[in-house]
Amino acid sequence: MNYTGMITKKSDTKDNKLAIWFSSILRWSLGLLFMVMGYINLKDESAWVILVFGLIIFATGFIRPKRCIDDNCKI
Repeated sequence: MNYTGMITKKSDTKDNKLAIWFSSILRWSLGLLFMVMGYINLKDESAWVILVFGLIIFATGFIRPKRCIDDNCKI
């Protein structure tokens, strides 16, 4: 595969790169938001669930989205 970076390929168009980075930044932001919310509520017993959920969302920001990017938009 021809990767130029962590997420994008050399064959990506400018619009594809924009969609990929928007998706990643959105996931990273939401993940951080949930992790901060979990950290603030550490006194509660269920705060670890929020922390893990935020960590999972944050980690998925490093994965290249596939739907509607590689010319196979099946919804």
